[in-house]
Amino acid sequence: MKQHQQTRNTQPAMQATLKWSQRVYTFEANEVDTNISSGNCLFFAPHYKNNSENVHSFIIMNIPESRLVTGESHKIGPGEKAEINAYFGSSSIGRSGWATEGEIRIVQMDQTTKALVATFHFTIVDTMGQVDIVDGSLSLSLADHATRYIPGSGQVTANLDPAIFPSLGNLDAQTITFKELQDGRIQLSARQQVDNVSQGILMLFNEQHARLLFLIGGLGFPMNGGRLQHEWNVENRTLTATFTDYVISYDGKDHRITDGSIEVILD
Repeated sequence: MKQHQQTRNTQPAMQATLKWSQRVYTFEANEVDTNISSGNCLFFAPHYKNNSENVHSFIIMNIPESRLVTGESHKIGPGEKAEINAYFGSSSIGRSGWATEGEIRIVQMDQTTKALVATFHFTIVDTMGQVDIVDGSLSLSLADHATRYIPGSGQVTANLDPAIFPSLGNLDAQTITFKELQDGRIQLSARQQVDNVSQGILMLFNEQHARLLFLIGGLGFPMNGGRLQHEWNVENRTLTATFTDYVISYDGKDHRITDGSIEVILD
């Protein structure tokens, strides 16, 4: 779903060139959603088709915050369990997957202004063939994330088939936190943890639009397919939502998410 977009006079926050089957396509994302938790920095960048509300493709990257050091280069992948991973998804191209190889270079990480500039490239291999994501660049501010999460109350539940972690079972997240972003949206985190394993939902929303990512530890995972309906009552600060028929892939296995419910109060 399309998010509120700010007017920019600069280059897109993320851009890259996609190459597959002798085809070349320009990927541009004017906004990159970011979440920093448990020492991990998550980037989610959607590219919209011809300025419509339809997502043509998207890129997810997870990188430890400690690796965001000016001048450093790091390998991307292979797979979702790599220290630094990346995911490319596109129903339009018909190819999706985790990076098998790649690299990210931190051109600038200004600890004062929180400005981040990086370049990257990586490759994914799908049953339909591979996609090379080349000449990638990332340019954004992490200033939002100097703001701490505020505790909320409520519950986020969903059925997981099969369970991702037997010790956790279905999603029942009651640790609710949130922060208000500079663009007017709210970033909600709902977590469930037992011992050293955790799962949860990251939701970015305003009154009109919302987006979900699945959290495993500090890492963000794409939720493919699915339906989401939400209602944000600004006066009462209450959020209610339902979501179902999503699929996430973890450790080589697909997990179906159904009967999801969000009922929280953000005081």
